[in-house]
Amino acid sequence: MTAKKVLVIDDSIMIRKMVKSILSGKYDVLEASDGKSGLDAARRSFPDLILLDFVMPKYNGYQTLQAIRRVEGLQKVPVIMISGLKEQVTEHVPEPFTEFDFLEKPFEADVLVSRIQSFLPPEPAHTAASFMSTVTTSRQVKQDEEPNLQMILNRLTSTETLLVQGIENLIQREVVARFNDLSNRIDHQDKCIKVLSDRMEKISEQIDHQNKGLMVILRELKSLQNK
Repeated sequence: MTAKKVLVIDDSIMIRKMVKSILSGKYDVLEASDGKSGLDAARRSFPDLILLDFVMPKYNGYQTLQAIRRVEGLQKVPVIMISGLKEQVTEHVPEPFTEFDFLEKPFEADVLVSRIQSFLPPEPAHTAASFMSTVTTSRQVKQDEEPNLQMILNRLTSTETLLVQGIENLIQREVVARFNDLSNRIDHQDKCIKVLSDRMEKISEQIDHQNKGLMVILRELKSLQNK
């Protein structure tokens, strides 16, 4: 059976690789680093689900989603929006979200898999049962030999996932904070420039008024000289 395709659109290579690692063996994972390339990838591959970061350069997640929805055949594809800054999402789309599902960063590996499986269920029960009956014996042997190995691996994966997303989230928040500070400074400078511009305009008006007064005086002087 062909694996379901999941398209991950995120400008962070760490997040893309992390998601690909989590979903490896479960889904065919495709990657895109921004909204434009994500839209192109969606047009080419027609994925079964899209995992879409909200905060990205050029096109944010919602702009990308709107572009995807205009493509014939992609109007109904499930979209899970991910972001560590939920308030930025709600600035564009008020809750409750109806056009997409939302998953807040940082998220654990099993939470991501569970959310995706709610849209893309695993293989039918009889297929899974057949597969499970084939590997049950070997799994039991491995569990007897190393009972805690899978638990340790799961914990390491979960810890790595949270660490990567935590770092990304901190960086993202710092960038947003600095951007907002820079924006505030620019607004302040614009206001100062506006004040200076208004003063210059008033001075110019005063000079113009004085020049007109001088012209009147000069005309009067010439008139007196002619007399």
